[in-house]
Amino acid sequence: MPKYKFTYTALLLILLGFCQEINAQRPDRSQTQKASTALWLGSYANFRLSKKLFWAGELHYRRQEHNNIPFLGRDGQIYNRHGIKYLFNSNLSTTVGGVLRLNFTPEPGNENLRTLVLEPRIWYEFVFAMPAINRFRIYHRIRIEHRWNRSNKIGADFTFRNRFRYKFYMKIPINNPKLIPGTFYFSPDVELIMQSGKTVVDSPLEDLRLFPHVGYIASPKLAYSLGIMYTTGQTLDAGYEYRARWIIRANVYISLDFRKFKEKIPEINIMD
Repeated sequence: MPKYKFTYTALLLILLGFCQEINAQRPDRSQTQKASTALWLGSYANFRLSKKLFWAGELHYRRQEHNNIPFLGRDGQIYNRHGIKYLFNSNLSTTVGGVLRLNFTPEPGNENLRTLVLEPRIWYEFVFAMPAINRFRIYHRIRIEHRWNRSNKIGADFTFRNRFRYKFYMKIPINNPKLIPGTFYFSPDVELIMQSGKTVVDSPLEDLRLFPHVGYIASPKLAYSLGIMYTTGQTLDAGYEYRARWIIRANVYISLDFRKFKEKIPEINIMD
């Protein structure tokens, strides 16, 4: 056999062996991890600055199960999300802003892990509200995030990833014909989160969130909601492996108007 043919044959055999080794390490079907539990507490604030501009501010505190303690075992994350919202009309708004997330160690007491790691983000979104159909409202939210995060391991470097989020939700009044103060409402809520970046090889599906919840409108300035969310998504290091979570979520919604009093008076249509 000519020397070059022998070389090509050897390289081909090595390549086939390498591929077989990779396939041997990868299971022939997807796997789902044992479901974990968590508790998410959130506040959502909309402060009206002018007729078209709002300041959107969010604060979230999250806990996760740890050492066989469900939901409340350890600190998870703290979110600070802020942005400026522009209202095109009653059915369309856009927001742009920044996020600072604080990620607590997944293993308290482990000296090889940082107790706290910061994760900055830039985000922007569009929210489309469909006109009322009988008793309820339908919303579509498209949000894009650019994130810089790293693990809590000492010496870990930051990595950059993008998130592409689509959320569909509804608000259906229960005890009143409209969404007015004193109304309980039901909200079916589904969100799909995709991701991209150099470290995202075969795990584009970061999270799928199913969050049916019940809310109560206390006043034009204050509302509450409570529900349990199920989420699933691919792990970053192994796309064939899916995580699962059951999360109790309790939220408060605050709306304040910072305009001068005379600007709050409804305009009068003198042509009627």
